[in-house]
Amino acid sequence: MTLNLETLETRLTVGEIAGFINGALITLQSVLPLIFALVLLGIIQRGQHNPATWSSISNQLQGTLWPLLLRGDGSAADHVRWRVQLMAGIAPFATLCLTIAGFLTPIPLDEHQRPSQGEHNARFSYAPDAGFFGQGTLPRADTVHRLCGWTKWLDCPGTSYEDPAIRNKYSNHTVVNSSIPLASTRPFVDMSKDNTIASPMDIQYRNYYEEPNQYIDNGEVNVRGFIQPLQTILLDNQYRLVEGLIIDSISGGIGFRNHTVPLQMDLGAEWVEDILWLYPETVCTQTNLSLHFSVSKNYFYSTDNGCMTDDGGFANLDPGIPDPRFDGSDDNWQDAFGEAPDLQRRSYALAWWNNQLTARVLNVSSSSVGDRYTSEFANYAQLASPSSIKISEMDGSYLGSIYVQNASLNDFTSYGNDPCGSYQAYVNYPQVVAALASTILIPAIHQSHTYRYDLSSNWTQQLYTCASAMKALIQSVTFGSSSTNTSADLSVLHVLDVNSKNYSADSMPTWVIEKADGYQIQDISLLWGLANESQVDKNAFETRQAAELYLPAANHGITFGHIYDSFAAGTAPAAAWNSVYVFAASVRGAAMDFIPRYLFLLSIDCERAADILFSYSYSGESNYGLTLKYRDLSRTPEGAAKIMNLIWTDLMAFTVVGTKTGFEVPADPSVKSDTKFPKRSSSASTDSGQRRVHPMVRKIGYRDIRYAIPAFIISGILLTSLLTATLLALRKLLSYRILKHYINQTSMGRSITQIRYPTVATARASTKEWSRATRNIVLDVPRP
Repeated sequence: MTLNLETLETRLTVGEIAGFINGALITLQSVLPLIFALVLLGIIQRGQHNPATWSSISNQLQGTLWPLLLRGDGSAADHVRWRVQLMAGIAPFATLCLTIAGFLTPIPLDEHQRPSQGEHNARFSYAPDAGFFGQGTLPRADTVHRLCGWTKWLDCPGTSYEDPAIRNKYSNHTVVNSSIPLASTRPFVDMSKDNTIASPMDIQYRNYYEEPNQYIDNGEVNVRGFIQPLQTILLDNQYRLVEGLIIDSISGGIGFRNHTVPLQMDLGAEWVEDILWLYPETVCTQTNLSLHFSVSKNYFYSTDNGCMTDDGGFANLDPGIPDPRFDGSDDNWQDAFGEAPDLQRRSYALAWWNNQLTARVLNVSSSSVGDRYTSEFANYAQLASPSSIKISEMDGSYLGSIYVQNASLNDFTSYGNDPCGSYQAYVNYPQVVAALASTILIPAIHQSHTYRYDLSSNWTQQLYTCASAMKALIQSVTFGSSSTNTSADLSVLHVLDVNSKNYSADSMPTWVIEKADGYQIQDISLLWGLANESQVDKNAFETRQAAELYLPAANHGITFGHIYDSFAAGTAPAAAWNSVYVFAASVRGAAMDFIPRYLFLLSIDCERAADILFSYSYSGESNYGLTLKYRDLSRTPEGAAKIMNLIWTDLMAFTVVGTKTGFEVPADPSVKSDTKFPKRSSSASTDSGQRRVHPMVRKIGYRDIRYAIPAFIISGILLTSLLTATLLALRKLLSYRILKHYINQTSMGRSITQIRYPTVATARASTKEWSRATRNIVLDVPRP
């Protein structure tokens, strides 16, 4: 039978409550005999009893604290030998200490859970995500496909139809094969066997649609990835687990893992896995140009008094053109990228060119710090919004209405296209990696640092230029799970820690990037990832020994508005950056401008309309939480860079999913067709495999040793007394016979009968003999 008690709502800890209970019980141990003694005295009907009865009465009265409290004969100190007096004083002191210790000692007790020191095997099971990310993830398709070509489809490396009847079926276009050959993926797949590190084939699109094309795979139906916006993570500040991903919403980044949890863990468990992560990397530079406006004095949603202030962007502009030279005078401008792109250098060059071209647009020939340019920004209200950011390509569009009125903006457009990457360059230029650039106009900040849109209040917006790339690395993730006795879904799993791997110089991992000689960057998304170097074809792949890998550039123009294949590892990271820099915050707010802008674009440019349709507005104008976060972050270039990284992370979280668990069954080597997608588990009860974990165990701690001082005193008294008794026993000054003799001789009834009736029973008679012999004797005790 189970007894259900009401829960006590209190701020007290379990240790404090245990102290009160324990102390109360010890107090009752002393108080109850006092009460029993009172009851005993009340039920004594007469003052005459035999000696045995008086001995029992004496024992019950003298064994309580009443003699001490009432200063009775037993507690008298005068004319008492000092040894007896010492022991008589220690006993009540020890009782008092014991009572205090009963209250205080349990208070600092702290029960907590810690991972066990030893590892144990545990069965793991797929952990479904019951949230919107899980609901918004489609079942996996059977194969992954890659398409090459931009103006027309091309055969990707190692793939082509051998049958000329299929390949040359159409006179105007070759029929291409979109499968990725096993020879190209085997180095990656073999490297990821028996571990938790995702290969390129384990990174897939969360959502996709089917579409046939007569020029692709002989008209067979293939899948294309696309974005479905879900719950934004920008307002989180933690590691978040969703279907197929670990999301770093603190600084930006995603780890790929098809989540599993250990089964039958009473208290949970901890374990460590090596996970493949993609991290965005952005560097922003302050242009030292700021835009100012005031809220209208008549209506808070319109602005007046627009102007640009020279905070040094014009006045202190270096007359020398910085490297890298994107103006056509430097044939090796790609060196700005390298295996580890110098984003700081690139971002500064963007700021220089932005200020140079802005000065041309405004016809600025000379300027001083503090100069204000007002006439050109009289209609700044068209662009200004205190609650939003504006991210644009490096094309001068932040200038608003001036942008469409001034022919000098052609310089912006021409320049802005080049830094985004020379997509007409060939892939065999080994130093080209993905990097993009743009300007970002941050949310306005009230000059009094409040967020109220007071009429006629003054606001300021700072302008940054940013350059971005993305890199892959392996990190050790410490996972923790709560009890999985009743549930094994994603809600029981959490991230405890994420740490970069530490490599020695001779233990660096081997990263490979597909060479794809003869292809232009705009035509192909390259294979990349960790690989088994012994299986790498050096003619087809470039190898790098490094702790991290900056991802190569991908197809030109790929955004999440239009994706042409299912090769997420190759296209999604660059598509995310393209979407961030071009469309993510290109409109004032989805709530007002999304539909009309989309319909307008649809009438003139279907491709661009598709980008807007499938983009998700991060301007902040329709989400005040984003506005507040942007304002806090964008006060520094580092914070502005973090905004970009978090938006990239959000888009990637919507779009991609990891399928790697580490328990996959190796593919059949006899299968010569496309690389197979690992199937996602469809049941939370399906066992995946075994892994070593540290089960959680209960451990008891003691927070403050000072609470144990009374207990230490009692322990000292106990040990001293025990040691003294032991020594006395060893010297034969103490024994069982002596102890029982003094107990009997100090009994009230025996003491009186020995004086009054010495012949009735001997002094050494046993208790039974003495009680029988004196049963008829009546002793009088004077009444009070």
